[in-house]
Amino acid sequence: MPSFAYVAKDRTGRTIKGVVDAPNQKEAADKLRKDNLFITSLVSTDKAVSGKKALVSEKGRVTLKDKLFFTRQFNVMLRAGLSMIVILNNLFSQGNNKFLKYVINEIRKGVEGGESLSVAMGRYPKAFDKMFVHMMEAGEASGKLDVSLERMSEYYQKEYELRKKVTAALVYPVIITVVAVIVVTILMIVVLPMFAQIFRDAGVQLPLITQLLINFGEFGKRFWFLLPLIPALVFFVYRAMRANPKGSEMLDKFWLKVPLIGDLLLKVAVSRFTRTFSTLLDSGVSLLQGLDIVEKVVGNAVLAKAIRDAAISVNRGSGLATPLENSGIFPPMVSQMVAIGEETGNITAMLEQVSEYYDKEVGYAVENLTTMIEPLIIVVLGGVVAFIVAAIMIPMFDMSSGATLR
Repeated sequence: MPSFAYVAKDRTGRTIKGVVDAPNQKEAADKLRKDNLFITSLVSTDKAVSGKKALVSEKGRVTLKDKLFFTRQFNVMLRAGLSMIVILNNLFSQGNNKFLKYVINEIRKGVEGGESLSVAMGRYPKAFDKMFVHMMEAGEASGKLDVSLERMSEYYQKEYELRKKVTAALVYPVIITVVAVIVVTILMIVVLPMFAQIFRDAGVQLPLITQLLINFGEFGKRFWFLLPLIPALVFFVYRAMRANPKGSEMLDKFWLKVPLIGDLLLKVAVSRFTRTFSTLLDSGVSLLQGLDIVEKVVGNAVLAKAIRDAAISVNRGSGLATPLENSGIFPPMVSQMVAIGEETGNITAMLEQVSEYYDKEVGYAVENLTTMIEPLIIVVLGGVVAFIVAAIMIPMFDMSSGATLR
């Protein structure tokens, strides 16, 4: 039966929103009038969405910011007492992500067809991962969907802030590096060949470093179109390794051993692990199910393997603290706090405390990385430029010495 979203006022003047089922708009209006409601808006839910088909796309991705907006708006409207269909219609209208709008529309159809919200969401893993679906399922089962949405909103807010911290720390060094590479490339391809011609005309015997740089510059000038292929090749090789589980684990092992960067990446992964796991357990998700989900969202193949091994141990009857400690990856604080949580029966609270601690540690690590990496980049690039200048100046001194002798 068709549904109609309505906005109406009762006898006291209070605004009421909801959805009424009726064969047509006239009968829907008659139903509302019988309930002594004054109708201010009455729109078919199908019509409200079908008029915006051009604004949706079956392909795309849902960003962390999109999920944060979705959970916040959903929670606000749910606490305001709006029905599920009206909420989904409003979310469809307010969103800017075309793929998410498509998914919301399909979820609305599923809910209207009798599906639960979690089941409808579960059909779109590109938009809503296993963690989100299980949280919604737990909220529906307990009758506290608003609490699950509140937790997810807080989770996405912290995750968003964490990513912003890491991104902000890398932006300035990346910009400096890119500009420096461009400057060095211009020196090598444009400036150095000009001096090379002067040296040849003067008959100066070139030092080895100068000859090597000139050869490299001439190669770059002749085959400049190959230069963009180098970073592109590195990017595709990196992507291919990331797509392979063993390759991804090798890369993460390497990055974790890099000074400063490895420390930051480990703290980010531990923060994500404890925050995600705490959120899942607090919502009623089982320990093994939580470990299975958090393994996929931790964002580090080395930690994911350790979590997978821990889940196997837990399934055999072991506690969680011991396999985490035996992994050699997790900091001692994590396994110690988990052990306390297992003894007291309040592992969720312990994980929350660890998460808050590592959120702060990530901030400190980002500051340290920024403080250390900027002068390091300047020293390295200064050395490169000094090397190029020396390669030019040495033959020039030879030229001036020859002219003086003559």
